[in-house]
Amino acid sequence: MNKDRYLFLRLKLLITGLIPSLLFLFIPKLKNRVIFSSEFNLTYKHNSKFLFEYFIKHYPEKETKFVINDANLRSQLTSEIGDYFIESESFLGMLYVLRAKTWVVSSLETPVGGLFLNVRRYVYHLGHGTPIKNIGLLEKYTNVKKKMYLKLIRNNFSYFFSTSEAFRSTWAGFTGVKLNKVVIMGQARNDVLYTPDEALFDRVTGGGSGKRVLYAPTWRAFGETNLFPFDGVDIKRLFAFLQQNNITIFLRLHPNFETSVPNELLTSDRVKLLSSKDVVEINDILGAFDLLISDYSSIYIDFLVTHKPILFLPYDYSKYKQEIGFTIPYQQYTPGPKPTTQDDFEFELKKLIFSSDYYHHQRVQTNNELNPLDGDNCQRNSEFIVNHLQ
Repeated sequence: MNKDRYLFLRLKLLITGLIPSLLFLFIPKLKNRVIFSSEFNLTYKHNSKFLFEYFIKHYPEKETKFVINDANLRSQLTSEIGDYFIESESFLGMLYVLRAKTWVVSSLETPVGGLFLNVRRYVYHLGHGTPIKNIGLLEKYTNVKKKMYLKLIRNNFSYFFSTSEAFRSTWAGFTGVKLNKVVIMGQARNDVLYTPDEALFDRVTGGGSGKRVLYAPTWRAFGETNLFPFDGVDIKRLFAFLQQNNITIFLRLHPNFETSVPNELLTSDRVKLLSSKDVVEINDILGAFDLLISDYSSIYIDFLVTHKPILFLPYDYSKYKQEIGFTIPYQQYTPGPKPTTQDDFEFELKKLIFSSDYYHHQRVQTNNELNPLDGDNCQRNSEFIVNHLQ
């Protein structure tokens, strides 16, 4: 995977929007116009998706739009949700977006690229996950190109949202902004964990009885993820264990690594691949799973709000800590067993699923620390944003 691929796309966005953004520095902005976007202005997911849907429902008086520069996706969303989706690639599209007083994004990509985008405008960075690992300027091996880019765009943002005090300094260090630009706000996407899309969940999991487990490891810059990372792992025995206990495991990998799943793992209906094509936004159904297996993915911090069990497989912890590094004490903030053998894995998985009290207190305590504003996140986020327009 080309590690500079995303950097090049971001630089392209910055350059194409540079002149228009500078020309609009001192042109009055429209307070009633609110523009949302997600990754590279090509996707409809992450926190901005959920907050956008809250806005169009609860603030109908606002001129709320979402930038989708994929014509097919834009047409599909317009037919499903309504006439809220626009493009920002044409000259007229850029002008429309640049007149807005408020932009809300989930990633570093803004609806239009350029510099000084928060002059006479509020730009809110909601994020698309909790930074339990070093990111941006805090990464141990950030190259010169990435450092220059992050320093260039740091002043494009008015506020960064952090789920708790534990991550405020990380968000500040991400691009090198002052700590007062980081505010404590829960993730908008976590509101749906209490009311998951059951119809979608049944469709992609097959419905029926039994326990459904989501296995969602993080991606690794230094190599592929080792699934079920136990010495001498016996896959047939694993299938038999899952069958006996009526458990199905759904693999949710990074889109770039979905094709690398060993064929042997997919020879039983007890282990299934849940691709990004099946479910674009995993939080739509995350709350419906009975248990989560992960390693260093921030998805577990989202899942904590359900108080449901979590099992951790940090098989390469030392290497990951050395290569990437953590922003919080990993062992302290991972409330669940960490089996290192297949025997232990099967024992812990079964105990977690069928013993509701196992690690429950630790999960609640950790959630209280890392998700202190649990619930009503969309309402809280939107009120913070709208108050700046008064």
